This record gives sequence, structure tokens and C-alpha cells, in this order.
Amino acid sequence: MRPGRVAAGYATGAAVVAFVLAGVGALATVLGVLGLVGIAIGSFRGRATIVTVGAVGLFGAIVVGGVAGAGTAQLVGAGAAVAVAWTVGRTATELRAALDEAADAHRLEATHAAGTTAVALGAAGVAVAPTVLSVSASPSGVGLLLVGGVCLTAALALPE
Repeated sequence: MRPGRVAAGYATGAAVVAFVLAGVGALATVLGVLGLVGIAIGSFRGRATIVTVGAVGLFGAIVVGGVAGAGTAQLVGAGAAVAVAWTVGRTATELRAALDEAADAHRLEATHAAGTTAVALGAAGVAVAPTVLSVSASPSGVGLLLVGGVCLTAALALPE
């Protein structure tokens, strides 16, 4: 199997997730389909520009879906999926261009895809957490945060 195939398949799967989450309304669906097709074709054909254009199409679907009334968690999830699809799709094109046909890059592609997904899910979790959790600030917590900030600043300013 050629280098970049695993990453291209993963990028296409992430684009499908983004499309499903962002496809709210007719215009968002059309933009999402164009973006999904762009990422799939660009990833499998080794065309980085087409992958980027596809990601822009999916991002447009997210914006239109947000205007149409999609929920916060849905939009953040779609955004994380677009980031994964674009990053992994670009990796597929770069591996295809850099490595010869006989190179075995399956583990590299899978590791990159898993790491990118973990980072995107972590960022999405941090973005969605304030809408899910209700936390009130306490005076002692704010004071401890201030002391911690001062200590960190002092530690960074000290010479080695």
C-alpha cells in the first residue's frame, strides 16, 4: 500500500464527522459536501491545495450551521473534526510526495492521526467545558490563582 493511504482514509473519516455535525440547513450541507469531497480527493490524490480548499468549505459549513442555530457542542466538535481532517490530509499529501512507493509509513500515519485527534479533542473539551459546567469563583480561589501567577512570573524571571 502506498504511503499516505491510511492518513487519507482517516482524513476523509474526520471530514465525514465534520460534515455530519455541521450540515444544518441546505447551504451548510452543500458547503459540507464540497468540503468533504475536496478533502477526500485531495488526500487520496496528493493535492495539498485541494485539501485546504476542502477544509475551508467545511469551515464555511460550520459558520453557516452556526448562523442556522446549531448548538455549541455540535459546532466545536465539527471544528475539531475539520482541524483533524485538514492536518491529517495534508500529512497524507506530504508523505506521498516525500516517500517512495515501497515505504512503510502506516505506523507513522496512525500515530500522527491519533495524536492530532487527542489534541483536537482536548481543545474541544476545554472549549465546551464552560457551557457544561457551572463553576462560581470563590475569593480564596482567585487569591490562590493570583499568588500562583506571581510565583510563576518570579520563577521565570530568575536567572539559571
